Amino acid sequence: MDQSIEGPDVAADEDVVDQSAPPDQPANSVSSILAVMPRGLLIMGLWAVCLLVIGLAVWGVALLAGRLSEVVLPVFAAFLLTAALQPLRDFLVRRGTPAWLAALICLLFLVVVVGGLMTLVAMQIVANWTELSTQTVSGFRTFVDWLNSGRLHVSQQQMNTWMNSLTDFLTTQSSNIASLAASIGTSIVKFVTGLIMCLFAIFFFLKDGERFSKALRRLVPSGMRSVVSPAASAGWASMVAYVRAAVTVAACDGAGAGLGALILGSNLWVAIMALTFVFAFVPMLGALVAGGVGCIIILATLGWVKALIMLAIFVVVLETEVHVMQPLLLGRAVDIHPLIVLLSIAIGIVIAGIPGGVFAIPLVALIVGVVRAAIGDVDEPAPPGVKRRSWWKRRWRGFKRQKV
Repeated sequence: MDQSIEGPDVAADEDVVDQSAPPDQPANSVSSILAVMPRGLLIMGLWAVCLLVIGLAVWGVALLAGRLSEVVLPVFAAFLLTAALQPLRDFLVRRGTPAWLAALICLLFLVVVVGGLMTLVAMQIVANWTELSTQTVSGFRTFVDWLNSGRLHVSQQQMNTWMNSLTDFLTTQSSNIASLAASIGTSIVKFVTGLIMCLFAIFFFLKDGERFSKALRRLVPSGMRSVVSPAASAGWASMVAYVRAAVTVAACDGAGAGLGALILGSNLWVAIMALTFVFAFVPMLGALVAGGVGCIIILATLGWVKALIMLAIFVVVLETEVHVMQPLLLGRAVDIHPLIVLLSIAIGIVIAGIPGGVFAIPLVALIVGVVRAAIGDVDEPAPPGVKRRSWWKRRWRGFKRQKV
């Protein structure tokens, strides 16, 4: 009787042990593997997994942005222009202007400034078109005469042969030229569509920017808002500082080039100034294109001596930008190392061409501002009763510290 009673109890205990054993074995095996693995290797593996996940996320975002480039580029351009117009909008709102009216005034200001500048350039080119074409033809004939009578001794027959070859080449490539013209027309239509989208986005960003930010803040989990909100604000402030400094640097470049052309006596100094200002926003290639076109204009209108002087002026302007303006304004505004700037521009150009190079540094400035705020690497506010130095004094002090 006793054995019959004890038998089921023992079996039940064995069943309980058998059921609990299998779950313990994987846990014991994992813990034993982790205990045997070197700590450094384990940390490197975790870092590798995190970097792989981040890389896949960035690759997916870049792929999606590439597919939607006709929408992403105008919206991001509107984002940057909003950052440039934000101080004017805040000034108007503080004076009691409604948000929609302040946004409309800022948009009209942008259109009037850019459109007026382009109109002035077009009017100057049209007014000097006869003189420009005449001097260009005269310069070409002088160049041809130099080829005939100079040290190269190029005969007229050889030049006729080259011109005939060029004519034959253009004739054979007529279909390709037609397709290129059609693609240019399509690109112009896309550009106009993107421009209209950009203007609408600027208006709504300026008008409802705070509403958008509150909506995005509500999407963040409540436990993370204390970290995400200051980081996003710091990233926006960093990008605003970069855009403001970039506009100042471009304006200084354009003013220097235009003043140099005016001193040399060129009637197209406004066109050279506007061209230099616009291309100053294109990294690396912009300075070369603006300088080359400016020197060609001076060469065609004023001769090779003044063209060399204009080249020297462009060199002085660019050297001043690199060694004075960028460290004083751009370098201290976002505090990014020049190597990171160069690599960012190169990666942007590889991924998205010239637009990628233009938008690379603002995007890096935004990311750097977010990361620094997230890790607590931000400037502490001034204590009560202590007056902070002005923005220019802080920039000048940082510039002198860099030089030392």
